[in-house]
Amino acid sequence: MTPARHKALIKQWLSQKHIAPDKTEQALAVATVTPPASAWFGFLDRLLLSNGVGLILIGLIFFFAFNWQEITRFHKFAMLELLIVGTLVAHYKFAAKANANYLILVASVLLGVLLAFYGQTYQTGADTWQLFAMWALLISPWVLLARFAALWMLWLILANLSLVLYYQVFHGLFGLVFSGTAMQWALWLFNTLALIIWEFAAKRYSWLSQSRSQVRLLAIVTHFNMVWLMIDFIFSHGFRDFYLPIIYLAWLAAFYGYYRYQQLDVFMLAGVSLSVIVISTAWFSDLLLQSKDGFALLVIGLWIMFSSGWAVRHLKAIAQEVPHE
Repeated sequence: MTPARHKALIKQWLSQKHIAPDKTEQALAVATVTPPASAWFGFLDRLLLSNGVGLILIGLIFFFAFNWQEITRFHKFAMLELLIVGTLVAHYKFAAKANANYLILVASVLLGVLLAFYGQTYQTGADTWQLFAMWALLISPWVLLARFAALWMLWLILANLSLVLYYQVFHGLFGLVFSGTAMQWALWLFNTLALIIWEFAAKRYSWLSQSRSQVRLLAIVTHFNMVWLMIDFIFSHGFRDFYLPIIYLAWLAAFYGYYRYQQLDVFMLAGVSLSVIVISTAWFSDLLLQSKDGFALLVIGLWIMFSSGWAVRHLKAIAQEVPHE
């Protein structure tokens, strides 16, 4: 069980008077809800390392930006390439350390800077989406070998940016075929597939399950894409995409069923609730506001309060559930 579920269990035992109130702190410590000193040191180590890596990257960017005019083209390429090679050598030297993969993350970001500089210097004429697609393609071997969740997240971000920018470039030429709705479909399918693969792979590879932040970010993106599609369907008053509500309900049921009964995650269930509230409110708005009656605003406001209150109560009840393993 996760610390959150341990805490919910202890709270329920306290309410049932199975644990004395003066033993609360001891129970939290035994259940690892209250982290020991060693866990705090590990957290601070990762936090300071992440901040240090971020500050180094920002410093490099500002260094090139401030001295851009004074640095020759040869020296610019040489410095970028040396930085990439240096981070790779440092990773090879400190590969045994748990945090060595941050060096691969730095090298991956620097490779993108090198590609952007190359395109700007020689005016290759490539579209912006090609930069991000090539960036994702070139770091793919590092992503596969590093076994680092943050690096996979960077690769997914680059792939999403490539899809979005590709749509912006070819929208004018293929607008009838590759519409904005089609772009959202492509993003939803890609991110949903990535979410499914991530969840199943996390059961086999522990390095993918160390943190839930990446998979939750993927879930947020999939919800955004689907909510966009549903709102467009509601307000467009077109029935050419009649299958969309069916797909939405099937996806929502599968999403809720998995994170409710297979792998309990209240954050994911909160996303489901928010999605339902937003889409139902959009449907009520489209239906009631056509009458141009001020009373419709009151009905919509009452619906938002009722649905939000029910969702909070439902999620609190789920969070307090006790598994029977």
